[in-house]
Formats: sequence, structure tokens, C-alpha cells
Amino acid sequence: MPSQKSQTKIMLRTTVIASLLSVATAHQNFHQFWVDGVSPGYQVGIRMPLSNSPVTDVSSNDIVCNVNGTKVPSGVATVATKEGSEIKVQWDQSTHPGPITHMLYGPVDDASQATGIGAGWTKIDEQDYVDGKWANEIMSAVNMTHTFTLPNGLASGEYLLRSEMLALHAAQTLGGAQFYIGCAQLKITGTGSTNCSPKITLPGAYKASDSNIYIPNFYNGFNAQSYKAPGGAVATCAAGSGGSNPQPAPTSTAGPISTAAPQTTLTTKVSTTASSVPTSSPGGVALYGQCGGTGYSGETSCVSGAKCAKQNDYYSQCVPA
Repeated sequence: MPSQKSQTKIMLRTTVIASLLSVATAHQNFHQFWVDGVSPGYQVGIRMPLSNSPVTDVSSNDIVCNVNGTKVPSGVATVATKEGSEIKVQWDQSTHPGPITHMLYGPVDDASQATGIGAGWTKIDEQDYVDGKWANEIMSAVNMTHTFTLPNGLASGEYLLRSEMLALHAAQTLGGAQFYIGCAQLKITGTGSTNCSPKITLPGAYKASDSNIYIPNFYNGFNAQSYKAPGGAVATCAAGSGGSNPQPAPTSTAGPISTAAPQTTLTTKVSTTASSVPTSSPGGVALYGQCGGTGYSGETSCVSGAKCAKQNDYYSQCVPA
């Protein structure tokens, strides 16, 4: 009978390969969040990127808040909350294995004027590989949501909240890891007078060759149980620290998506089936869709303006020609 370690590796490899062979798109965005159970609205308070495509250049300013996310003034509402509040985020469905992390930047006088570029970021939450499942799979079981608490001991002021999902399906290639990022604007009432630590700089803290970004053996011998996401350790603040809420979030609530103004109690229903970017169309596989790889049996030609590029033995995708 295989050892527990062997079973874990077999399970990881099976899960990852299965996710790569899925016909569902895995490109995604962060669309909505709740503060102590109340949402300001669909895409309210979030700096939405121009598309659902990933950031792959960790040295670019796009690694901060995604493409166009450092443009100020942002034109985005800032949502009131307080230290210790429960935050629930919701992303598009993803089949790609990887962690989710959250960081804060601040306090600043006006979050809408903060680019987030440079020093001042602190990691307040992280979920990696738990009980044989990556964060994306754990989130999928609860309507692609993840819940954590803001740290106690925060200084009052405005902050950027950075939500990051890192897709590792192509991480065995240098530069192949895909970062999906969204930044929300918060006004936090706190009781602290000092900032959290440690702090990191973006861009700068991530290197393409880091062992948690570039993983040559991801499909062959990689121990996911010891994996820690980029950005260093979860920070501590004057009166404590944040972190993931172990209680599962509700899988859904009744009613259609609402676009009500901030401070309105909303109901929401977001599909857990991927629909952002189709993997194929009459003209071929859509941009960033899968077009090849070991065991893949789908369409191999790309739409006009794109070409099929091999990312690794298990995954090829359509990229701009």
C-alpha cells in the first residue's frame, strides 16, 4: 500500500492534471466583497482591470493592482470598515491550482490617490494548499468566495486591499506563473498608532525565479504541503493579526446581482461556472484558452490574431500572435 506521502503526491498530481485538462476557462477577476456580511455592490470599491488576463511580469507596476490599477485618481468609491471586520471576497471560477493572499497598503489620506507602487504593503491573509486542496478548489466549493478578518491594531486611515490569486499550472516554466490581482479601497477605523510589519515593496518583493513562483518540478515530485505564497509571512500589528476565517462562507444567496449604491444591503447570486472568456469559438480557441497539452483532446487552432504556444508538456494556450 502506498505511503501517505506517496498518496499525497499522487493526489496532487491527479488534481493538477485534471484541472489543466478542464475545458472551462480559468481566467478571472475579483468582482465583489462583503464587510461583516454587507456588500457595497457588485464591483463597487474595486479597481477593475481592463480584462481578465493575468499579469506574468513580476517586475512591472501591473503586479501592484493589475493593468491600469495604479492610475490615479482611481474614480473608485472607498468603503468604510473597521479593524477586526470580517471580509469576504468573491472571484470568478478558476480551475488553475494555486494560493490566494491579501495585502494592505496604508494608511494614506486618500486611497483614490494612492498608486500602491513602492514600499508599504503588508500581507494580512494567506491560504495555500490545505488538506489536499489548493485555495482555488476550496473557494470553488463556496461559490468562489474566501473569508478572512482584518487585523486588530490597525491605524485609522484609508487603505488599498490587494487580493491576489496565483495560478501555478504553468509555473514549471520561468515566467509562466499567472497572477490575478484586484485592489479594493477601504477606510478603516482602527485603534493602533503604528503600522503592521513586516512590510514589502511592490514591485520588488517578487522575483520570477523565486521558488514559490518558478517551480520546475511542479508536476513531478513537488511537495505542495510545504508551499507558502509569495510576499513573505503574514504580518502582525500592534494588537494582533488577521488571517483566514476557518468557517465556510455561504455558497449563495437569493436574487440577482445588484448594482445598488454603497452602504446598501444586497443579495447576490453569481454563477460558479466559468463564463468570462470562452475556451473556443467558431473561429478557434479564444485568446488565453487551452489549445494543447498531454491528454488534451479539444480544439488546437486559435482565433485570428492568436497562436498556440506551449507552456509546458501539460498545457499550451492561445497567446497574442
